[in-house]
Amino acid sequence: MLKFTKTVTSLGISVLFATIATQDAHAVQAIAIAGDNTNAPNINYSGGFAGTFNLNIPNGFLRSKVGLGFAPNVKIVFSPLVGVGAAGYNFFPAAQTFNQVLGGGKFQVVNNVTGVVLLSGSFSNAILHGTNGSSSLALTLLKDSVLYNTPSPFFPGGLSPQAGSLSVEFVSTAPVSAASTGFGGFKANDGITFAVH
Repeated sequence: MLKFTKTVTSLGISVLFATIATQDAHAVQAIAIAGDNTNAPNINYSGGFAGTFNLNIPNGFLRSKVGLGFAPNVKIVFSPLVGVGAAGYNFFPAAQTFNQVLGGGKFQVVNNVTGVVLLSGSFSNAILHGTNGSSSLALTLLKDSVLYNTPSPFFPGGLSPQAGSLSVEFVSTAPVSAASTGFGGFKANDGITFAVH
């Protein structure tokens, strides 16, 4: 199990730290963390059971956890993820929490200066989850559902192909309202952890 802690630096950069607690035979190794170099919202969800989740960071950073690489100026783009509908939505009244299954997609982290793809991958379903009236949400990809498919000098030895995980924790610019009938749209900032098993 991964426990994520977000820290905001004096420059306004969100950094996500992962603490690993072994729960099964899969050892999880964080390979990189990423974030935004600006405070502008870079995530939005249109709301509802079949809303679209977009994550687009034109000016961010990527820090390798398996080497010493640091790319201070990268573009991080996720293909739009679409909610699978009402059957993929759950609201838990006692805890006031919700989760929504989104379809799969792809992502790329590209060096803005050289155009080199530092990391990319594809994944199956993702789960968007949060609490009614809270600004903190997360997008979690199921274990072993991420395929990192671009080896690069940024990661010694490359990462192709390897099953892994990915978590995006973010803070909405306003509290998100959720109920049994669905949840509202939002705009947010992010923190990303890429990991392998």
